[in-house]
Amino acid sequence: LRDLGTYISGALFTLGWWVFIDGLVMSRSTTQVNFGFEDWLPGLLCTLGMIITNSIDLTLLRDDGFGYSSGGLAGKAKLTLFIGIALLAGGVAGSVAILAIKYIVPQVDSGAMYIGVTNVVQTLCLLMASVVLWFVHNSEHDNNYNFVLN
Repeated sequence: LRDLGTYISGALFTLGWWVFIDGLVMSRSTTQVNFGFEDWLPGLLCTLGMIITNSIDLTLLRDDGFGYSSGGLAGKAKLTLFIGIALLAGGVAGSVAILAIKYIVPQVDSGAMYIGVTNVVQTLCLLMASVVLWFVHNSEHDNNYNFVLN
């Protein structure tokens, strides 16, 4: 299950960037919109958020020492996880905002609209890849059984 989830996450990550690069190639054929840095930013934010989010181990979030001698590692891990999730959410929200502001409001044709849709599809694929990878690598192993023999 762990290997399959990792492969699915990798496939979603690859699909997201492939769709984005397809939109980048298609943008060369239209003159209605220019493909700028603002179109790259949501995907880069989601990729960075995925790296940050999946670098946190779930046991770090639960392991908070009590008292003055604790290093506060769980608090730092929670803050890092929050930053990663905020980058993922900001990337998705940014791609939707770019789609609305740059492609829907000016009412561009369907060929140029495809470019904006690829940006949203990319960030959603990266978000789903991050979620799948997080749950697969932080889930309890199903094949670990603790039997008590009397």
